[in-house]
Amino acid sequence: MIQKIYDNSPVFLQNVMISIKGLQIIRQRYNKYYKEEMELLTSNIDPFKLQEDRLKLFYDYITNHSEYFSRMKNIINEKLTISDINKLPLMNKETIRNHLDEIVTRDRELIEMGTGGSTGKSMKYYTHPYDISRKIAYLDFFKLKHGVKLGMKRASVGGRSIVPMNQKSNVFWRYNYFLKQLYFSAYHADGNNLKYYIEKLNEFKPLSIDGYTTVIHRWAQYINNNNIELTFKPIAIFPTAEALTPEMKNDIEKAFKCPVRNQYASSEGAPFITENINGELEINPETGVFECRKIEGNIYELVVTGFYTTTTPLLRYEIGDSVELNQELPEKYSQKDIKIKRIIGRNNDFLMSNERGIITNVNLSTAIKAAGNSVIASQFIQNEINEVILNLVVKENVDRKRLEKILVEQLNIRFGHTTLYKFNYVDRIDVTKGGKTRFTINNLGNEVVK
Repeated sequence: MIQKIYDNSPVFLQNVMISIKGLQIIRQRYNKYYKEEMELLTSNIDPFKLQEDRLKLFYDYITNHSEYFSRMKNIINEKLTISDINKLPLMNKETIRNHLDEIVTRDRELIEMGTGGSTGKSMKYYTHPYDISRKIAYLDFFKLKHGVKLGMKRASVGGRSIVPMNQKSNVFWRYNYFLKQLYFSAYHADGNNLKYYIEKLNEFKPLSIDGYTTVIHRWAQYINNNNIELTFKPIAIFPTAEALTPEMKNDIEKAFKCPVRNQYASSEGAPFITENINGELEINPETGVFECRKIEGNIYELVVTGFYTTTTPLLRYEIGDSVELNQELPEKYSQKDIKIKRIIGRNNDFLMSNERGIITNVNLSTAIKAAGNSVIASQFIQNEINEVILNLVVKENVDRKRLEKILVEQLNIRFGHTTLYKFNYVDRIDVTKGGKTRFTINNLGNEVVK
């Protein structure tokens, strides 16, 4: 009923409804737990000491309040340390799907959540104002380190459905008055619509931008290709939810003339990896524990324990994401040894070669870059080890034979000469139900990837 009223209301009333929702969010998120967490984070001088202390408290809480985790006391019945954490069993999405009622630690003020299912299956879980507010506090703490304060004008883009299907106007955004947030739709940000997005950004003049990486990158490409001079300069831009390649980062920084600061977490509550003021990625031990399982070379799969997941706890959770480190880890590594070079993302967000092994997003994006400006958007899909499908959105009158020759030459350098390439020319790249655009899709299965 509420959705129907929203869909049939004029835009100004939709803004009012979204602002009322924003007021509810403020009350839910910016509570005493938020304030306590911000005070602790801003005053703390040793994040690794805080990590050890929080692990003990986290383990004590979940083993005393969760039927599922109470069984862990049979393995470790004292304070848990990072050096002993690998004695405990692993968990994954199927664990949560099959044992959610046993896992959950609370029965009041539960907030039902769900992952978007980009790997093929969605997952329901529960959180609580205590967890949400502390996680938001850390996100604000991260932004604060880059000069962005709570309450500044902010532009966001994401997968919320804010534009009704029957809308005929070119207003692809809604304003949240109480959060000073202009929220853009990710579902309409392409083609001729892009000019309306850029015009609105120029009018609004946000001090920070956050949201889906591919949409922000699309804005940047439009700005750069059309030599548009913006009338504002954000303090920083914070892409989320999708992988950020060096080429994307360069394009965004060129367009908006401000730093782009990468971050990693997950909807279900993985600990944070963020970019510091020097442009270096680093784990944030205050938010959880990172275990790294080697896949190949310096590429490691993450197993995470998240301190902001006290309601549906993630303890040694196989998140399904990977990172590339600056160097291989020693056999007995500490948390301080984990030096992040690049966030790869989902374990199926890279492709495989019979000859060369793993081919990352970065290697694929540089291959596309070699084609110049003729490729507007691209997507790689691999269903078989010896074949890669390329979905391409290209400019009009592009010499496709020449383009394919360039791309095959570039891809042969990365894959070797035993991989075949199938080119599909499309009007647009399909998005997921959550509005995300996947650059690479690996359907080979874990047995091939690992």
